[in-house]
Amino acid sequence: MPEKSTAVKHRKRSLEATGFYSDANRDGMLYAVLVRSPAAAGKLKNVTIPQLPEGYFLFTASDVPGSKKININGEQWKIFGYDNIMYRGEPLGILCGPDENKVLELLEEVSVNFDIESLETALQKAMKHQKGPVVKFSKKEAELSSFVNELNDLPSLDTVLDNRRIEQNKEEVLAFREIKTGVFLGKGAAQADKKLFGNKKFITTQETWEMKLIPPLWKETCGSFCWKEGKNLHISAPTRWTMHLMQTVADELSIPIDDIIVHKTKTSGVFSKGLWRTSVLAAQVALASFKTSKPVKLILTQQEQDSYMAPGVKTKVEYKTAVSEKGEINGIYANIDVDVGCFNPFAKEIADRLSIVACNYYKPHNVHIITTIHTSKNPPTSICIKGIDSQIFFAIENHIQKITAQANMLPEEIRMQNLNVKKNDYPFLFESQNALQTLNKAVSISDFNRKYTSFSMDALDRVQENSNPFFALPLRGIGIATAFNVSDYYGSTSFPYEDKIEVTLQTNDHVIIHTINPSQGVQDIWKKTVSEILEIKPEYVTIDSEFDISELPGQPEDTYNTISSLNELIKKACADIQKKRFHQPLPITVKKSTAANIKKNWDIEKFCGNPFGTTSYATAVVEVELDTYTYNERIKGIWIVIDCGELFDKTAALKAIRLEIQQELEMLVEEKSIPCENITIDFIQSKDKSGQIGELVRNTLPAAFSSALSLALATQLTKLPCTEKQLFELIKKRETRIEKQNQEETAQEVNDNTEAKAQTQEEDK
Repeated sequence: MPEKSTAVKHRKRSLEATGFYSDANRDGMLYAVLVRSPAAAGKLKNVTIPQLPEGYFLFTASDVPGSKKININGEQWKIFGYDNIMYRGEPLGILCGPDENKVLELLEEVSVNFDIESLETALQKAMKHQKGPVVKFSKKEAELSSFVNELNDLPSLDTVLDNRRIEQNKEEVLAFREIKTGVFLGKGAAQADKKLFGNKKFITTQETWEMKLIPPLWKETCGSFCWKEGKNLHISAPTRWTMHLMQTVADELSIPIDDIIVHKTKTSGVFSKGLWRTSVLAAQVALASFKTSKPVKLILTQQEQDSYMAPGVKTKVEYKTAVSEKGEINGIYANIDVDVGCFNPFAKEIADRLSIVACNYYKPHNVHIITTIHTSKNPPTSICIKGIDSQIFFAIENHIQKITAQANMLPEEIRMQNLNVKKNDYPFLFESQNALQTLNKAVSISDFNRKYTSFSMDALDRVQENSNPFFALPLRGIGIATAFNVSDYYGSTSFPYEDKIEVTLQTNDHVIIHTINPSQGVQDIWKKTVSEILEIKPEYVTIDSEFDISELPGQPEDTYNTISSLNELIKKACADIQKKRFHQPLPITVKKSTAANIKKNWDIEKFCGNPFGTTSYATAVVEVELDTYTYNERIKGIWIVIDCGELFDKTAALKAIRLEIQQELEMLVEEKSIPCENITIDFIQSKDKSGQIGELVRNTLPAAFSSALSLALATQLTKLPCTEKQLFELIKKRETRIEKQNQEETAQEVNDNTEAKAQTQEEDK
């Protein structure tokens, strides 16, 4: 009997995150660093080191006993680089030893050698672009062999090869999505553009927007800590995809998945630690620990984190709109360009999600959306499940603000005008009535219209009078942005949509909820729900996040909804238990999962319908001051109004929103946090189905901040995070543009006067 119990326990894996992997320590631990490619292209021959001291180790792809590749969403990627190099900085091996400083010294001695033939070909291609005759090399010539050997000893091929002249891996389109409605369906692109954007009755606005997702520098970087105990390999890592990490290491080392125990650590910061890239890092460290039978820790440097583990993807959004004099958006053209680096297994999912929210919940009659996901020589990227839409909301809401200035309307007026529009031919079903409520309340509590009018008049005076911006009074501005967040996406092609819950009522009136452990705030909500339905004390409710290996979730934990869907499932499970508890013996276990037909309202083939589950709405207002001496930004006030349906715990919700606001304030300006003491958060009371409040701040606050700063600068800010240098240059460009415009107007006036004088003289004759 004890043997069976031990076997069962051995198969259990906890998904509760505790501590930080970087704090872990064990006797005999080795420190590890990654050996990276010094060049962006080339065919790798080998990675060597002249002399490795005793107790120090270097492992590469040739040391992997099992699969050398990782599987992600039907795609494959190398754990360590071999053969053709994909990007500069690609990990080619792992170097480890007991002394961290010595390991760093040895890293400088590692030689990355490339194939002679590939170098010869590269040199020939480079020569073809030079003036003069093409130089032909013979493999038999000793000079070439000697020359190549010298190249191999250099730290970087860039010192001898001009990569701009060498044919690199060509850019490849991984996913493409195009959406057309109205005039764009019936006419060619050129004709439609001419009809909409060439129509003098419409106000045409065009701009390109870009927002980078940059986690705060002081957060823990990615890495892993691995050690062996008997036949078990332990892995401590900030993973959000436990099953994927376990399967990756099992395949790499050719060991049973049962022998791998993952200790989930906290993912400090706003964004998860790279998703599938965390599995790759863990596999690299696991190889070193497996081969040496010693504990091994790898912590990426901040430079490595920024260069190779950046969250999300690089996105540029170009908008072109045609707006009537009344402020109605008649047409939107959106060109969304996404650089996913040299590899991203979620390209289709990213393209679809960005395309769906390209117009926010505005419903113009004429829409042309083009989303292109392409590769580059940049490092591979992942999918940012939480906040995947934030870059689009930043772009569209800033663009609406720019339209507002050109149309000479209030931001509230133009938004209300387009939120009230009902278009039956719009492909996506978004409800906007709740958005109107948040908009109206945010405008009211922030006194937005009065401040916006006052600041706009001040900015207009500065522009018209061409006043010098460098004066004592601070520049002031106010901005507004409205957006939504969803609990479920029915069109997912990467991760299965399967929310599950298991609730057990035990003999002592204690209840166990078996699922992934959510945040403390959500736990409190669940306990309150169970307590009210089953009439027990909240402290009798516990959450069990231990799973048998065969039952571990196959999708990332970020894809699980923890408020709306799961809370509804808990309600249903408790209702079933309440019916059975007095008619059958305890314990009683009830399992619930999301109905399979929930996707029926979304047509994935035609790409239309309702793509989301429960939707939450938010409007954010930000008031800023800009010091004209130091170019330091100061936020005078933040007002956020949220409609998330039924609010289970207002205190917990307020705490979560305030935390997210503080996180966002750390990312608006490069390398510094902007304080704000005046923060007002309000909720729209509703009995609608509860929705997610997470990401609402990220989808609204950056756009409201940049719109406010644009008003203060009297010129358009198109990129975040911003820098002091960027703001200075924007003002200088504005002054140069105004000066040039004034010169042209003066020249025209002189020309007109000359012509008038000449005409008068002619008439006198």
